[in-house]
Amino acid sequence: MEKQIIIHTDSEQLSGVLHIPDCSEHEKRPAILICHGFISSKVGQHRLFVTLARKLCHAGYIVLRFDFSGCGESSGEYRNITSTQQIKETMKAIDFLEKQPDIDISHIILLGHSLGGAIAASVAALDRRIHQLILLSPVANAHSDIVEIVGQERFQECLEEGVVNFEGFELGEALFLSLRQLQPLAEIHKFQGNVLLIHGSEDIETPLENVYQYQSVLAVRAACQCRLQIIAGADHTYNSPLWENELQQIIIEWLRQLGR
Repeated sequence: MEKQIIIHTDSEQLSGVLHIPDCSEHEKRPAILICHGFISSKVGQHRLFVTLARKLCHAGYIVLRFDFSGCGESSGEYRNITSTQQIKETMKAIDFLEKQPDIDISHIILLGHSLGGAIAASVAALDRRIHQLILLSPVANAHSDIVEIVGQERFQECLEEGVVNFEGFELGEALFLSLRQLQPLAEIHKFQGNVLLIHGSEDIETPLENVYQYQSVLAVRAACQCRLQIIAGADHTYNSPLWENELQQIIIEWLRQLGR
């Protein structure tokens, strides 16, 4: 079953879709929360998150994918977004999941792609309700990674004008200021759950080096698994049925090996 939902924050209404597998009454299921990336939405490029959520739901997981404010069908304007606000909104989505009667709150898994990966890593370091973490092509050095994507010229224009257009999205100066404070590599060691890292070998939007930086930081933790998978040939959004299918299989197999 797929259910349209609204998550209320102090100032915005976040649009989401809750995927609920068929299960017997009173049976509790682990939950997966998906955080989309920069200028994206809960649908994802080529419906990446729709198909992933449905695969995970078929495998027995309750899945919530949602739009950050200013994105997709949520309220708010993109020019007003900040990484700080997205961290708070992710925690509001976790609050929503906690209230669902079918969810095993001892098994909440956070999955983030691109900038959503940096947000997910930061939330996992802060919020003890997260038990497993999956990072897809994650942003690691948030400010420099996003400036590289946007381009130095547009970044300077934003600093001068307060806002700049990028692929139809208005980017506000507040976003770039907040990205300077977003330091997932400095925080992720605080997370004491298992982590799955996935990156495409031909990703030209977030450097492949990012995932190795995460792996290096996570490797020093005691008694927690960190697995790295590189998908050969894949780009930033796994824009091929073969890459997308491999991505889904890696995630499901990793979760099964953990017993969930």
